[in-house]
Amino acid sequence: MPLRVILAASLFAVAGIADAQAQVIRVAGTIKDEGGRPIRGAAITAENPDQTPPRLTATSNDKGQFGFIGVRRGLWTISVDVPGFEKVQFRRQVATGRQEPIDVRLARTATPTALPLDGIKGSDIQQRIDRAASLTASGDLDGAITAWRDVLARVPALTSVHMQLGALYERKADPERALAAYRQLLELEPGNAGALAAITRLDKQF
Repeated sequence: MPLRVILAASLFAVAGIADAQAQVIRVAGTIKDEGGRPIRGAAITAENPDQTPPRLTATSNDKGQFGFIGVRRGLWTISVDVPGFEKVQFRRQVATGRQEPIDVRLARTATPTALPLDGIKGSDIQQRIDRAASLTASGDLDGAITAWRDVLARVPALTSVHMQLGALYERKADPERALAAYRQLLELEPGNAGALAAITRLDKQF
């Protein structure tokens, strides 16, 4: 093969690799409460139906940090969900080049006055939530599922736990149980956008 043909082919391959790398972007940020304290165990979801994959998930660590690797250019819907805090959802345009970090501040949900805790102290519930969040962040999926179910059994009003369970089952490659969790949340909150989006996406896999 002539040298100029080899060089042309090599340059084409390098250009193709560079172009592919330019399309893959890292998006990162931190999740904190209103006082600036990091929140661990938050479930962060990025969705864009026009991209492949159309959905990415991440969990914040002990410093509240999270990151998505493999994000492609386009308009993404970012959702942040963690029990005990108001859910946040917003859109983020992702382009090539360095991305500005996402800094999310979450407000705590108001505790219902008539919430039945069966004699359990609020501090005990928070400890259980912290433990479940820690197991989620560490990747102990089975332990996290058990811990979140314990929280839900004690405080059914924390409906966002269903979203956590659905995401955990997805990470375990168990779409049927994930769907069940999302559908249960939708029964409790018919207008929940996160549950609707997850159900629509998973239904396409069957």
